[in-house]
Amino acid sequence: MRRPLDPRDRTLIAMPAWLGDFVCAEPFVRAVHARRRELGTASLLSLAGPKRFLDLFDGMFPEARRLPYDRRPRARDWRGHDTAVLLTGSFRSAWIARRAGIPRRVGWSRDMRGWLLTDAPRPSRERGAVPVGLGLHGRGPRYLPRPFVASCADLGAYLNLETLARGAHLEVTDEALDAATGRLAVMGVRLDQPFLLINVGGRPDSAKAWLPRHWTRLLESLAIHFDLPLVLVCGPGEEEVLGEVLESARAQTLCPLIEPPVELPELAALASRAAVFITTDTGPRHVAAAVGASVACVFGPTDPRHTGHDTTRTECLRIEVPCGPCHKERCPLGGVEHHACMRLLEPEPVIAATRRLLT
Repeated sequence: MRRPLDPRDRTLIAMPAWLGDFVCAEPFVRAVHARRRELGTASLLSLAGPKRFLDLFDGMFPEARRLPYDRRPRARDWRGHDTAVLLTGSFRSAWIARRAGIPRRVGWSRDMRGWLLTDAPRPSRERGAVPVGLGLHGRGPRYLPRPFVASCADLGAYLNLETLARGAHLEVTDEALDAATGRLAVMGVRLDQPFLLINVGGRPDSAKAWLPRHWTRLLESLAIHFDLPLVLVCGPGEEEVLGEVLESARAQTLCPLIEPPVELPELAALASRAAVFITTDTGPRHVAAAVGASVACVFGPTDPRHTGHDTTRTECLRIEVPCGPCHKERCPLGGVEHHACMRLLEPEPVIAATRRLLT
């Protein structure tokens, strides 16, 4: 049964704490904001999320109030709202909304938090059979792997919102373009000339991280096959991996933007001007897609059903392994099976995908 949002309510949208999900939630925010703007109540909308992620909304949703936090939200910052829509999946966010005294609390009923919510639709589950085209047998009735933007659309349908856009969209601000231009100029690269943008790195021990030796081989091959500057970026805490790759790569066209790592609005600006953005399946991939970039994406443990949306300009590169897709953050296997999904994926398919995206 649908229960629309009251446009006169002071409504808080709790944004996801993962970068990719945060970006994929943009169509939901856009739909709520558009409806409120029509009725003249957009100023009653608040967006709560990690500060560095909210920076991606600079120039967007101008009437909405921002409630940024560094590590975790606080109940006192959420007080005074009539409704909280939780685009997070955590128990903590539901508990904070209740502690804040928000009368209506909307979110998916999962992770034992349903009792904290007033509106708690249940997400779809799969039966546990082997998914078509994938190797790993389901473990019971787990939640159905699907794009996060689709989950947001389902929640939007529950709230009787207008049809949500299929893909996320981010604006690139003049300030971000100026910052990107300045960083590239130091490397002798103009923002208006073609270049490849490569997101090298990964969280330590993450199953989504590609091996440094693969990155090294890829950069050397890109330098041979394409007469383009190779602009390298990484996220906070990933500088060591990029540094290791830089020490071993023998290529003359590398332009690392590492000190300091680029901020997210600057990353969006760089991606919007890059000929191709090359990355693993991490948050920056979604930032790039949201500004219209062509993306070559290396997949490891991720179930591709999580990413089956808005892939018209994305090449998804993966290999099938008996243990995957497991969607685990850390690979639990040892020996020759350890991290096989990423270890066995060589740079050559990425070169081929980049060539296709450039044509």
